[in-house]
Amino acid sequence: MNEIMELKKDSLITLKIETLAYGGRGIGKWEGIVTFVPHTVPGDTVQARITKNKGNYIEAELVEVVTPSPVRVTPPCKVFGPCGGCVWQCLPYETQLAYKEELSRSVVEHLARQHEFTHHPIIPSPVIWRYRNKMDYTFGADENGRPILGFHKKGSFTEVIDIETCHLQPEIFDRLLREMRSFAQEKSLVPYNPVTHKGLLRHFVLRCATNTPAGEPMPILAALLTGAPELPCRDELLERLRRTCPSLKGFIHGLNVGLGDVMRMNKLLFKWGNDFLEERVCDLELCISAFSFFQTNTKAAELLYEKTREFLSLTGQETLLDAYCGTGSIGLLCARQTAQMFGIEVMREAIWDARYNARHNGLSNCIFLCGEMRKCLGLVRERLPLGVQRMVVDPPRNGLDKKSLRQIIELNAPLLVYVSCNPTTMARDAAVISEAGYRITDIQPLDMFPHTYHFEMVGRFEKIGFTTETQRTQRINIRS
Repeated sequence: MNEIMELKKDSLITLKIETLAYGGRGIGKWEGIVTFVPHTVPGDTVQARITKNKGNYIEAELVEVVTPSPVRVTPPCKVFGPCGGCVWQCLPYETQLAYKEELSRSVVEHLARQHEFTHHPIIPSPVIWRYRNKMDYTFGADENGRPILGFHKKGSFTEVIDIETCHLQPEIFDRLLREMRSFAQEKSLVPYNPVTHKGLLRHFVLRCATNTPAGEPMPILAALLTGAPELPCRDELLERLRRTCPSLKGFIHGLNVGLGDVMRMNKLLFKWGNDFLEERVCDLELCISAFSFFQTNTKAAELLYEKTREFLSLTGQETLLDAYCGTGSIGLLCARQTAQMFGIEVMREAIWDARYNARHNGLSNCIFLCGEMRKCLGLVRERLPLGVQRMVVDPPRNGLDKKSLRQIIELNAPLLVYVSCNPTTMARDAAVISEAGYRITDIQPLDMFPHTYHFEMVGRFEKIGFTTETQRTQRINIRS
């Protein structure tokens, strides 16, 4: 143990990887101490350099795969590793699914301390490459100060990796990305520096609608965010983007003056064409604007929404609350099977989309509120003296804040469905929900993000004592 405690940063160790952790890192043991090594797969024997020695565990970076695992495959991406986005590209897709399925079960059992539930087999993504419908890029500078365009280097908010091709995005995005970079370099435009807060080019955003009729090109939206309002040769840029992508439906130039490296538009400076796309999802036609939240994998999102609707067990008599509703996808999909539907979302653009989508799909029983969750939940309680009978929550990656979680529990809905892109925060919240008188009946993992460690989980919670007779009584109360 003394030898282990004396191990210093940058010391080299050799170990065999045994399993994977949520977060994508391989787990092995060196001298009996749990060791985390990224970009490794179970069965690898690796040499690693220690980055942190915590005494009871070690964090290290991969130096060399001494003996590769039999399951290891060669990642197709040229920047695999430094990019840090698709850390499981070195695993066959079937193996990725197996680990995600096991992780979904283990986080609920160990973190939420729940064991009496049905754990369904993971639903795979219908498409495993080129599946993303939205990409956010950041401008940076190369060693000569010329603008480059791509993704942040793993673990850094100042370094950017220049991207030529990303295998998760449509091929047309590759071409648009290259055209945008070429324009910036030819015009000698200065990339924004997140340390000095000087420079022009900040972010480039691409979004597409994927459920198009066979043989038709995907409609595309493009948005450029700059740190100053003046953009030289903007008309030329638009012409070049349109020539590269004839199916470009809209282009936005916006101002971002925030000091943080957050992709937001403080002011619209220029717009050509549409600032939204129309996408078909299940039996809905949705309007999705450039910066609104919508699931990035459309085909998998349809499966997610259908499973959520199934778990809600709707009869047509209930009032449904859709918390963190985004553009309203889940609530709108369920609206025809409810008496009334309320949606809550903090992003104004998303609420505008949701309200339009309700009108466009002929849904008159939907009300969407814009504001912080903790404030809007109070308004819902005031407007609904009989409460809500069904609730779906789909919070951000960090889960529910304590006050909102308490208010959600106090609404006392007989049935709650929790949709999450972060199993650990869902499990944390599930423990609180269960302690408040709910029981988890079902957990459904679904892979929305192939080749990454991320996946979606849908959890179904029933209020203890909720029965079909309870439900029948509630229907009578609602009708009266």
